[in-house]
Amino acid sequence: MSSIDLSRYEADLAAAEAEVKRIRGENAKLADTLRGAPKEASREHLRRGAASLAAAKERAEAARVALRIAQETGSPYGLLAREGRVVGTVAVAIPVGTPSADRARLIDEALGAELTSAASALGVVLAAPAERYTRERPGRDPDGRTLLDVAGHVEGDVLMPAVSRAAKGARGR
Repeated sequence: MSSIDLSRYEADLAAAEAEVKRIRGENAKLADTLRGAPKEASREHLRRGAASLAAAKERAEAARVALRIAQETGSPYGLLAREGRVVGTVAVAIPVGTPSADRARLIDEALGAELTSAASALGVVLAAPAERYTRERPGRDPDGRTLLDVAGHVEGDVLMPAVSRAAKGARGR
């Protein structure tokens, strides 16, 4: 395991948790306003506040996972299997213009063994090829590799992909 500076991950987590706390405070004030003088505009602000809070919680959870992966692997890349879920990030060298069949093969070669190991740790089997558990992030890592978020959740005795078709379609494939 290589040595990695965890302070960046800890700072990201602290910032994300502070954002959640800030939004909760704002939402509490909005809720008090709504109780005092219920208006449709206030309700809409409260709905938007709830959506902002949900997004902030997701960012905090992503920061928590990134820190945990960095602590366990010594790298920003890896998978974390816990509580019926597999989450993480991998970097795969996928040349520009690679046909989809070759792309799926490259992802399977890079991720297949680690994903199978994570599923085994949860006591389940994979429901789909490794490529179906991924969603591409915009940009590349410093080495020019494609970054892929990995997500799966347990249903019965099977690890199901937790990446929607809509999210995969948004990357322009």
